[in-house]
Amino acid sequence: MHESSALTHIRKLTNSSVNCSQLDVELLMMHVLKLKKNELYRDNPQINDQNKKDILSLIKRREDGEPLAYVINEKGFRNLELYVDRNVLVPRPETEIMVQTILDNFDSKPHNVIDLGTGSGAIGLSLSKERNNWDITCSDISIEALKVAKKNMISNSLKVNLVNGNWLESFQRDYFDIIVSNPPYLCPNDPSVHSDGLKHEPIIALVSESEGLKDIEKIINKSSKLLTRKGCLFIEHGNNQSKQVCSLFKKYGFSEIATIEDLNGDNRFCSGRL
Repeated sequence: MHESSALTHIRKLTNSSVNCSQLDVELLMMHVLKLKKNELYRDNPQINDQNKKDILSLIKRREDGEPLAYVINEKGFRNLELYVDRNVLVPRPETEIMVQTILDNFDSKPHNVIDLGTGSGAIGLSLSKERNNWDITCSDISIEALKVAKKNMISNSLKVNLVNGNWLESFQRDYFDIIVSNPPYLCPNDPSVHSDGLKHEPIIALVSESEGLKDIEKIINKSSKLLTRKGCLFIEHGNNQSKQVCSLFKKYGFSEIATIEDLNGDNRFCSGRL
């Protein structure tokens, strides 16, 4: 058995790798050894042949373009640690801005809230963590995605309602004060669907007909019937769809329509009030 220290091996793997950064290799090593970063650097443990084999097979998946979050089944989002796998989109830092915007606009008095197409539960669970007297529902058409959201609800000690449904098909009128969604918004022929990162993610969560706007329009239309008076809808969309999404908000009777920029300064979210 050949032993070597973890940090020496990280340097070696980083130098020989094409797509893996040193941070990727560190995270994979921490995953294999079940260590936190400070423990890895403090103890610099010896690793054995089995550890080396395990980390090489993870690096191969990463080199093939699989998102790091799927390889280690983990992604941080705001102040949550989320389990993720191929049944859900990897939560993006951009989406954290939408969560923050909602928190900035609504205080802690009770509200009925739904996160549509919840996937890993990132949005709904983040809101639940910071507004514990909101009644939050996380819904998804995919049972497999809901299993992931349930796992994250339990591991983060939170309580939300998990519902299997197609957008807003099965809910009563005038019920929700806040509806939030990060729906599929890529055009089916968008070349980025086949790019390294996205080709591993669930196509149902990425692509929508009608130039990527079919699901967005469905949600806006249905929300106009299900929101309470003065209720708000928040939607994430593609960075080139802001105009069309704003005009859909107008078409279905929303006012106070606002666009919100992402970290790159692109219009990425739209909100409106009934």
